[in-house]
Amino acid sequence: MADFQRDQAEGLRRLLEREHLRVTTVAAGCQGVGKTSVVVNVAAAFAARGRRVLVIDENYGPANVSGLLGVRSRFDLNHVMRGACTLENALIEGPSGISILPAAIAARAWRALPPPEQQRLIESFARLDGRFDMALIDTPGGNAGTPGIFSRAVQDTIIVSSAAADAITASYALIKRMRDHQGGRRFYMLLNRVACESNARVVAANLTQAARGYLATPLEYLGSVPRDVSLAQAARGFQAVVDACPAAPSARGFKRIADSIADWPRGGQRRDGFDSLMHRLLAGSRFVFANAGA
Repeated sequence: MADFQRDQAEGLRRLLEREHLRVTTVAAGCQGVGKTSVVVNVAAAFAARGRRVLVIDENYGPANVSGLLGVRSRFDLNHVMRGACTLENALIEGPSGISILPAAIAARAWRALPPPEQQRLIESFARLDGRFDMALIDTPGGNAGTPGIFSRAVQDTIIVSSAAADAITASYALIKRMRDHQGGRRFYMLLNRVACESNARVVAANLTQAARGYLATPLEYLGSVPRDVSLAQAARGFQAVVDACPAAPSARGFKRIADSIADWPRGGQRRDGFDSLMHRLLAGSRFVFANAGA
């Protein structure tokens, strides 16, 4: 009886949570901190919880999300924008139940997209509503953590860093740039590949204090993921460590991160879906290009 009641409660909780689409940007101030690995493993941790996860991959090259998971697609979002395929054709069904949308090339074509094609793109994304519970956006890895096109339309941003001094400095600079670009963002800090959790907490506390004191920007510490050989071993097999070695220290760390994200309050979140995200994205990109003299 108790198990039945727990199953009922879990089913009701999932039903209520699916009233919202949670969209989260994952960014880093510098390369080499494992940002894309974080995206892959947090996505896998959510999929293991029964969530339907879409990863929007704004990175180009062999070390992007598709590359880490060993999957390929004939099409990407740029093909969708050109009318060469449907959005469904561009989605990659990756391992662990994760879907991937390659979007690195598409950013260059936003400003040339005529209004009828913009509307068609919005309608294409609207058909994804109800299909996913969560979307993670892996921002471009170059240009010192410059936010990607999709991330400009999203409020919740996870900053991935190591505990090294140069990475922390770069993370602070990234928070400042992203805050200046879009007010109202909510920032969360994740320290990756750490050797000592107590030291990680001190580092996170110092950065949180600096963000509040000098940038007037709240920064919440999500937690840390320990340095772990199992993570590299899983990556060589094109797997998330939470699937390949679920008992490994890094896998437990990613699961804790997923638990923390799942507990984020929803009161301040927009009650909308992919179509509204696309409206904000297109409006924001027009503003960016206009101010760049495009």
